[in-house]
Amino acid sequence: MATTATPLLITGQVHDARGRPVAGARLDWQAAPVAMPDVALLSGGDGGFTLAVPVAGRYRLRASSDAHGQAEATVQAGSGGSTALVLTLPR
Repeated sequence: MATTATPLLITGQVHDARGRPVAGARLDWQAAPVAMPDVALLSGGDGGFTLAVPVAGRYRLRASSDAHGQAEATVQAGSGGSTALVLTLPR
């Protein structure tokens, strides 16, 4: 019987300086253990996002919004399951 690997996920939220969700923030990779596309995605209406990554390792994401500025965070994706992250923009 074949087994399926658990996908590696980075989930999170983008917030403004007051802690409110930021919809439509651009998320892009700043560093990764393998080649990744430039733009990952846009945050949802609740500021949330879920990204699948191909291998375990250290990933650095940047969230940016014209109205709220930008912030970066580094996360270690493990060997299975999901990793949660909060990016707080300065404005």
